[in-house]
Amino acid sequence: MSMNKNKNKITIEWYSLLKDLIRNFWVIVLSALIGLMGLYIVAFGVYSPTYTASATLVVTGKGGTQSGNYSMVSVFSDMAGVYTNVFVQPLMKSKAAKKAGLDSFNGEINASVLAETNLIELSVTAKNPQTAYELLKAVLDVYPEISDNIFDNASITVIKQPMMPTAPSNRMTMANKKNILLACVAASAAVILVISFMRDTVKNEDDFISNVDSKLLGSVVHERKILSLEDRLKKKKKALLVYNNAFISLKFVESFQKIAAKLENMKINDGDKVFAVTSVSENEGKSTVAANIALALVSRGYRVVIIDFDIKKPAMYKIFDQTCEKYQDLGELMNSEIKRNEYKLKKFNKTSLYLALNTKPYNDSNYWIKNGNIEKVINATKSKADFVIVDTAPMAVDSSVTDIAKLSDKTLFVVRTDIATVTEINDAIATIGEVGGKIGGCVLNDVYPELRLKNFNGADESGNYYSKSYSKNGKYGKHGKAAHKYGKYGSCSYVSGYSDDDENVSEDFLLKDECEE
Repeated sequence: MSMNKNKNKITIEWYSLLKDLIRNFWVIVLSALIGLMGLYIVAFGVYSPTYTASATLVVTGKGGTQSGNYSMVSVFSDMAGVYTNVFVQPLMKSKAAKKAGLDSFNGEINASVLAETNLIELSVTAKNPQTAYELLKAVLDVYPEISDNIFDNASITVIKQPMMPTAPSNRMTMANKKNILLACVAASAAVILVISFMRDTVKNEDDFISNVDSKLLGSVVHERKILSLEDRLKKKKKALLVYNNAFISLKFVESFQKIAAKLENMKINDGDKVFAVTSVSENEGKSTVAANIALALVSRGYRVVIIDFDIKKPAMYKIFDQTCEKYQDLGELMNSEIKRNEYKLKKFNKTSLYLALNTKPYNDSNYWIKNGNIEKVINATKSKADFVIVDTAPMAVDSSVTDIAKLSDKTLFVVRTDIATVTEINDAIATIGEVGGKIGGCVLNDVYPELRLKNFNGADESGNYYSKSYSKNGKYGKHGKAAHKYGKYGSCSYVSGYSDDDENVSEDFLLKDECEE
């Protein structure tokens, strides 16, 4: 759930609600177990059993007065109501205790009239069955002394004699346990929902527009990963790439094409070519978004370079399923372990996408900023590519992001729904501006469709509703034949690096179009 504060509008975000309930299901289970344990603690530590003996009495007329017709039953029912008040009077208890040979009445008398009858249900509850039985017998023995003086034309007859109780009347039944279990589950679920409602995160586009101090470049719809049985058994993770993937939905592809079009406009209008991609926190899909933006730009005919400057936790080589051979590890170049004119960018299959990858973490990113190596790499690639996408670390874990943002033309923020708070997002955006960087906008990632009734699955980021025929497995949900046409990977070609002679742009930085076997 979410609340649009600026518009004073409360919006129920069902997917966020369900995710929080599923994510915290262990809390619900634990609460139920705690409730049951508390029940047993009370049962064996605090619980005191009580026993109830009961009898049934009928109010009839004296001297043969008929009571079979409806009007007489109604009269005797009213009389029975009066008698019930007599049974619970202190005088009745005193006489009954004396009759039973007790100093006091160690029990509780209850009397009630059965609905629309002249029957009285009389019971005595005590701490042991013998006492309950004896007290009830005493009450039945002494009640004529009092009741006979109330109505001259009515009498009370016992039609069901009391019996010794064999089990506690207040025992904990299965229904009690179920009720306590359900109460604990409901209480814990309610707490989770309240926390979900109060959490100040971005849950949908309305939240973003109302609360985030930046423009929205586009929304990336939620896409479920479809893995083969072999991948599942091997616990292999596959990236969601808009390239050669028959299981990616059309809406997911369109999300990145819209974002690529806006970057294209920035290049035309402002001359922007270098875009740093960052996020506030980890696990917001930053690297996947950066990779798909690059692929979307490539599909529009541009030559694009991706530089993996998420130094402490590189992920691009995993996303593109690549390995670095000799002279290909970017960290080795940055640490001067190889010469600059030896370094080779990797060409991704038979596309115009080139990759500068790391396959292991480094802790020298601040040193690379100070010695100018990061700036040299960005400038060298910028001179020969149409777009340069720089994947950086999340701002919460690496301070070098702001330095990379200053070297880029624009910085793009990836905001995954329901992860970072609005305050954290706005603070990060403000920080980029304070150090002299420029914000290109934000990409709202992992946006679930709005749940709808009847034949609708949900709404896209533009608010248009679509039905089942447009879902992932529907009529337009796969790219099967078109994707299969390019299903075989070509061998990899490489791109020469830049020389030491020019600190900005080297003439040796040449992008080879041919594919080396």
